[in-house]
Amino acid sequence: MLQMNYYIGLDAHSSTCTAVVVDEAGEQKLRQTFPTTEANLVEFVSKISGITHLTFEECTLSQWLYVTLIEHVDHVLVCNPVYVAKKQGAKTDYRDALHLAQELRTGHLKAVYHDESHWIELRVLTNNYLALVDDIVRAKNRLKAVFRAEVIDTNTSKFYEDKDRAKELKNPNARFVAESLYDQIHQLEKLKSEYRERFQKNLKKYKPVRNLTTVPGIDLIRASIITAVVCTPTRFKNKHQFWGYSMLVRHIQISAGKIYGNKRVHGRKELRDVFLGAAESALRGDSSLRDYYDALRARGVDHKEAKIATARKIASLCLSLLKNNDTFQNDYDQQQQERTNLRKELNLQAHV
Repeated sequence: MLQMNYYIGLDAHSSTCTAVVVDEAGEQKLRQTFPTTEANLVEFVSKISGITHLTFEECTLSQWLYVTLIEHVDHVLVCNPVYVAKKQGAKTDYRDALHLAQELRTGHLKAVYHDESHWIELRVLTNNYLALVDDIVRAKNRLKAVFRAEVIDTNTSKFYEDKDRAKELKNPNARFVAESLYDQIHQLEKLKSEYRERFQKNLKKYKPVRNLTTVPGIDLIRASIITAVVCTPTRFKNKHQFWGYSMLVRHIQISAGKIYGNKRVHGRKELRDVFLGAAESALRGDSSLRDYYDALRARGVDHKEAKIATARKIASLCLSLLKNNDTFQNDYDQQQQERTNLRKELNLQAHV
């Protein structure tokens, strides 16, 4: 007997969830709002007899929702909210869930990658580490702003460690703010060191992280971020797709044969920052990556474009190492070419 397809839109919050089910014709079949618990979610989807397709937006709950529901429905799509079409009218949980269900039915949603592998465990650590770094940067910028308001020089060594500098401020309120910011930065830096110790422990646990640290410019933190974000490297068909995911390419905007500029592909900014930072680090060393950069400069490529090209090169190397469970050597490109030629020869022999 032919089974019907049912499309479930889930608007999830930490306290409650609203779910709406529509059939292949877009007709609403079921709606319900319930407290956000694993039992309630499983109970709701178990009411539907047929082929079930479920979607919800990427959020802080998305990984938990994915792991909870993946075994209870036929298909799960965690959608990117950036690409969800806007709708007119009042915003309610019910309307949001219905809209998601209809967009899923018509195939208009763009998926965000999730899986159940143990690599996803690293995401919690790396995401919070990156948030911590952002907090430190914000606190330091606010501290400098307090001093700049009274035209006090901050371009000195160990400025962020010298709390006594707050005494230079004439305004007592500004002095209090500066002292509290110094304390905040000190605590955040201490917490950052604890995160680094945690990353160091993971180096023994995760071989891909160890492999990535062999690439010039990729340290322990960068290797952990790459591994946590990529998780399953085989989901990328080629390096070009990975470059787009890493926001290292721009797409030309063309209409009626005219070029109207270019636009960066929406992807993972943390990967872009990691690979550009790795390129900067690699340029200070003596490796094949530095030779690659020098060759581009010799051909007339400016520094910025040559650095981005080097970042793409590093991204390609990292993807290859993750796929092949390999380590980097300066002649890695040559080794890969030899492997490619060998595979071609074997394929030719197989067809003879």
